[in-house]
Amino acid sequence: MMLNNDPRTILSEVRKPFCLALLGPTCSGKTSVALELAERMQAEIISCDSMQIYRGMDIGTAKPSSIDRAHIPHHLIDVLPISERYTADRFVHAARRVLQTVHEKGSVALLVGGTGMYAKALIYDYDFQPSDPAVYRKIEEEYSSRGGPRRLVAELHRASPTIDGDVLENPRRLLRAVEVLRLTGHPPSPRRKVRCEALPAFRQYILLPSMRRMRACIEKRTVHMLSDGWIEETEDLLACGFDNAPTARHALGYSHIADYLRGVIETQDELRRKIVGATVKYCRRQRTWFRRQHPGAAFLTIRDDCEVGDIAAGLAASFSRAKNSTSY
Repeated sequence: MMLNNDPRTILSEVRKPFCLALLGPTCSGKTSVALELAERMQAEIISCDSMQIYRGMDIGTAKPSSIDRAHIPHHLIDVLPISERYTADRFVHAARRVLQTVHEKGSVALLVGGTGMYAKALIYDYDFQPSDPAVYRKIEEEYSSRGGPRRLVAELHRASPTIDGDVLENPRRLLRAVEVLRLTGHPPSPRRKVRCEALPAFRQYILLPSMRRMRACIEKRTVHMLSDGWIEETEDLLACGFDNAPTARHALGYSHIADYLRGVIETQDELRRKIVGATVKYCRRQRTWFRRQHPGAAFLTIRDDCEVGDIAAGLAASFSRAKNSTSY
């Protein structure tokens, strides 16, 4: 039964979990486990990945195959061109709408990904400031003009002399702060109150294999993706303006391949080493993020000999118990 027409309120009012959030660092096995889980539970998968949203970025973002997506419903994959900006607030608004639809079907949603900030914003019900792509693009143009950064900083200072110094030094935060200022008449608050507990509609599981297992996976996957056409994919993206893409150009590995294509990186062996090294560092940061930023999540330390089917079976049983629990 519909509770009301507001997806955010629906998530707040549902007292038992209907969304299983399967999160974790890159190469932690999320995709394989998610596909097995979705099969077992007849669930629909919602991508919580800041780069799989983009069309044309298939190999380097390790998207599920077209066969898997045809077999199991997937959402928030291949939605945007690389020229579009994707942010946590944009993800949250889209994910809430998808979750509402899944809930109305009486189905289970399976949130899968490693973009921790996006997941946290959705699960802990962040209240975002408004945004407008047209306004943001205009501010980007101003920033790129001669003396633009100085003028934007001065604009913020006039509105709030005590604006956080980190905002002024970080270009993306500066642009976002000016956007909020122009849309609302005041700069974003330096400290917004957010929930410390997850919404009852969610049950969080975070996969944490050993770094040894993850590094081996990163090595193997990088070799496979490079041989599968990642370099050619990047070449096509560069021809479509990838260097100027506001969000997509930050995707892991693509900048290294761009350097290889320009001759900055001389050999494919050097390219592979640089991508693996950057990915391992990113993986370590993700592990730290999830441990610190997701209170209430179940952290699953995965043994090196643990199989995907065993993980999926255990998660399905645990989620079923959570749904039937009277404590929710």
